[in-house]
Amino acid sequence: MNFSRAASKLNVTQPAVSTQVRLLEKDLGIKLFSRLGKKLILTEPGEVLLGYAKKIIQLEQLADKQMQQMRMVRRGTLKLGSARTYARHLLPPLLAGFQNRFPLVNIILREGSSKDMTNSLRNLEVEVALIAEAGGFRNIELEFYKSEDLVLILPRDHELAFKDEVPAQRLHNEPFIMREKGSGTRRVVANFFKRHRVIPKVVFEASNAEVIKEQVARGMGLSILTRSAVYKDVISRRFSMANLAGPRLKLEIFIAMRAGHELSQPARMFLALLKELKQSSPAPSSIKV
Repeated sequence: MNFSRAASKLNVTQPAVSTQVRLLEKDLGIKLFSRLGKKLILTEPGEVLLGYAKKIIQLEQLADKQMQQMRMVRRGTLKLGSARTYARHLLPPLLAGFQNRFPLVNIILREGSSKDMTNSLRNLEVEVALIAEAGGFRNIELEFYKSEDLVLILPRDHELAFKDEVPAQRLHNEPFIMREKGSGTRRVVANFFKRHRVIPKVVFEASNAEVIKEQVARGMGLSILTRSAVYKDVISRRFSMANLAGPRLKLEIFIAMRAGHELSQPARMFLALLKELKQSSPAPSSIKV
């Protein structure tokens, strides 16, 4: 190591490099170099400082790369799809965070069932979608995002209203409100009933969780929805909530994209934001069906 070579790379004079090193050593109060004949070698503190200097350069390069990406995506359109429940309870903070970073990107959001969203992906009406469950979707690439608890909701005057847990068998022949066909929640709930050999008395079906909650509050029947969709209503005493006995019933949420489609820059940046916030999970990182 020598100052002449460093000066040449920095396009400055050798005395200027020597002066800066002396000033740095004076500022730190420690010797960074020692001489071995005509050679300069780093002292132990110098080696430590070099490690930090390399990290600073790496962080500077990373920051510069991210700033370039943000400049590139100042304009454009993010075509996003979501199952209805997630559009109301999961997406708002994500979209707010995205818009804060990229205020000039226009966001178009489509809502529907998970099946609707896969059709929209195939037709390129949306580029990225949040959907439930991972079965039977041809040409769709899925990446696990997070899982949510499914809970039983029931009118406050129901005899099971204040139970901590309700056995599946207790729901046999109970008036029940189901999500619409094509809904990921419906598939999970239907499989739950089938597994426990329970036949609920379905009195109403709806594609909107808000409609379902209103009917439960009015005493029409019971239903099963995600905890995040109902907890505010439970706190406000609109209706009651109970866990289902046994292993927690989970709804798995996936990031969905059309297989083989090259995403636009806004879609790639939204996907990067989702991955930043993604909760750790033992589920497979990605699958194709």
